[in-house]
Amino acid sequence: MTRYDPDTRTACIALIARGMSTDAAGAELGISGRTVRRMREDTNFQAEVEAIRRAVLDETVAALTTAVRDAVATLHDALDDPSAVVRVRAASELIRALPGLSEHVLLEARIAALESHSVNVEVLRVV
Repeated sequence: MTRYDPDTRTACIALIARGMSTDAAGAELGISGRTVRRMREDTNFQAEVEAIRRAVLDETVAALTTAVRDAVATLHDALDDPSAVVRVRAASELIRALPGLSEHVLLEARIAALESHSVNVEVLRVV
């Protein structure tokens, strides 16, 4: 197994996690694209890239969740607006959002059930 300078490897992980191409990451770090490709073949490297991507996604989802809460609160407040047009529009937007949210909750529950079943099957195989 080839060893790479830890700083170069860490920088490479960050660049790849941000979506930079293999050749572009190599050029940025002053190493060949082939070297970056070899790094990317390492399962630990891949796991670290995925961990960074998951962390970025988690932060993004958290920020969007806050924004959505604020948006719903704004729409809820608009239901009391003196203008009938504003009230109807706010009500329509809230009603329109419900099916997508319901579908998301249902899919999440179904995935959890499938994962639970999968774990139970694996336990039976081990036993």
